[in-house]
This record gives sequence, C-alpha cells and structure tokens, in this order.
Amino acid sequence: MSELFLRQEREGAVLRLVLNRPDDMNALSSGLVRELGAALEAVEHDPGVRVVVLTGAGKAFCAGADLKEARIASVEPERMTAWLSEWRQVFRRLEELPKPVIAAINGLALAGGLELALACDVLVASRAAKIGDVHIRYGLVPGGGGSQRLPIAVGSRWARWLMYTGAILDAEQALHIGLVQAVLDGDGFEDEVRELTATMAARSAAALAFMKRMTAPAIPESGYDRELAGSVELVMGPDAREGFAAFVEKREPRFNQNVSP
Repeated sequence: MSELFLRQEREGAVLRLVLNRPDDMNALSSGLVRELGAALEAVEHDPGVRVVVLTGAGKAFCAGADLKEARIASVEPERMTAWLSEWRQVFRRLEELPKPVIAAINGLALAGGLELALACDVLVASRAAKIGDVHIRYGLVPGGGGSQRLPIAVGSRWARWLMYTGAILDAEQALHIGLVQAVLDGDGFEDEVRELTATMAARSAAALAFMKRMTAPAIPESGYDRELAGSVELVMGPDAREGFAAFVEKREPRFNQNVSP
C-alpha cells in the first residue's frame, strides 16, 4: 500500500482534504498531487459532499513544490513538461469542481502552495499564516497557473509586486490586498473554519454550483499554455539550476548578473 500523502476527513456534508507531508512542509510531490486528483474526481460524483476544505497537516498549508523532485524532473524539457502538466490538470479540476472549495491556510503557503490555494474559491488564513509567491528567490517562475490566477485575485500591480519581490505577507497584509477573504483566530482556527463551512453546506447545492460557475474567472487556455512553456524553458537555464543548488545546499542563490545585449 502506498504512503498516504492526503488525509480525508468527512464531517457531515463537508470533506476536509489534508495535505499530509508535515515533515516536508506539505511540499507538492507527484504522489501528493496524484492523490489530490483522485480525491477530487471522487468527490465530484459524491452528492453527499457539498463543501470541500483544503488544508495542511502540521505548521504549513503548503510550502510549494518538492524542489528535490523538481530538480530531477528538470533534466529534460519533456520530463518537466509532464511534471507540471499533472499539476495543471489537478489544479484545474480543483478550480472547476462544482462545489465550494475553501483553502484554510494554517501556516506557510508559498510558491506552488500559493498557486494551489489560488485554485480554490475562497481563501481564509490563520493569524500564523505566511503567504507569498517566492519563485523569484530561486530563479524560478510560476508553473501551476499562478501567473494567471494571481492577477485576477489581487490585480496586476499587486501580483507583479509579489512576484517581482518574492515578498512573504502575514495574514493581515494578505487580507489588505484581497489575497485572502478572512483572517480567523489562530487558537480557534479549525473551529471557525468548521462554522464557516457548515453554514455553506446548509445552502442549496444547486445554487452554490450555479454561483461558482457564473463567477468563474475567464482565463484563456492559451494563458496556461504560455506559462507552462515559459516555465519549462526557464527551468532549463542557469539561474534555475543555481536556485535548485542553493535550495539543496541551504544558501542564498548567486545569480549571474551579466545581461546579454
């Protein structure tokens, strides 16, 4: 039996999907992404589930991609394309699930972890949450739809600021720019999430599905295609390789500052 990377906890009409790699800050490995995809496929056809909560075990929601795995995938473009394409498929399934999906950000939500949260309908954060797109710190760029979803969530100016700087926001800062919709009390975070989702689950399932469908952002498929192609091209370059090396060696990257004419 394979290791369980995703816990499922049913509470009435609410299904909690818990990313379960706490020792790795719930980093997105292929195994975790596949388990999430399978869970979403099952819940789509389960009329007993009205609301889905996505959260993380331990002190993180999700600290991003499993960079050790990403480094291995980056040895050739075809392999990296397949790796990111699986993310894209699962994140789109999450986004298009005909039921409300709440990202309960209980800790770190960085890079690919933020991209995962952005595929959800509503983001709520505990006061311990730290949220940011930190790809730039490692010479990387979003590959899970973040370049498309983040500007819709906060506007292009804030999206660029977050992506250019690699800034990490606390919960109140994230609320200020509209990245999260609510900041819940840290000590009673899970109870407040349960109260919120129980209220949603008591509503009309058909009405909820209609509202989700009608408010879905109109992101052209070409936008995701350009992001995927660009991300794969960049990850083959020297800056990304230095970023991977710096991560493994636990040091700051030393990027080449020479600019080609």
